[in-house]
Amino acid sequence: MSTKDINKKTKILAIASPGGHWIQLNKICNPLDKQFDIVYVTPGAQYASAGKSARKVLTITDASADSKRKLIPLAFQLLSIFIKEKPKAIISTGAAPGAIAFLIAKALPIKTIWVDSIANVSQLSRSGRMVQKHADKVITQWEPLSDGKKVIYKGSIL
Repeated sequence: MSTKDINKKTKILAIASPGGHWIQLNKICNPLDKQFDIVYVTPGAQYASAGKSARKVLTITDASADSKRKLIPLAFQLLSIFIKEKPKAIISTGAAPGAIAFLIAKALPIKTIWVDSIANVSQLSRSGRMVQKHADKVITQWEPLSDGKKVIYKGSIL
């Protein structure tokens, strides 16, 4: 193994919708920035210019269950990002962009970690329920939502 291989950081895609999902994702990833090569992906164009200058933030089409026609262009954008960036793992706090990324990653050798939104107190989010069977790890911020197997409780990040 060469020195180049030893010094190269593992690349992670951190994907979230704007707003609360983005805030939670940043709280998770901020301490990881030095350990991993994190590429942030969001429909929030404002974050690409307003974030830390050292961060790589890619913007994608915003889509949701209410805008189903946008899901196909979003899927192609994400696949293009996967091909270009070659991440080893994806982490997402939701919503639709993260869920679509996880469904694509299932067909590729990319590990996935879903951190469900703290706003979902009584059940996993719609996206969380959708990716639950596809994700390598699903983390909830509410202990009663943990099943101790696939959905695990790790505490609140806020």
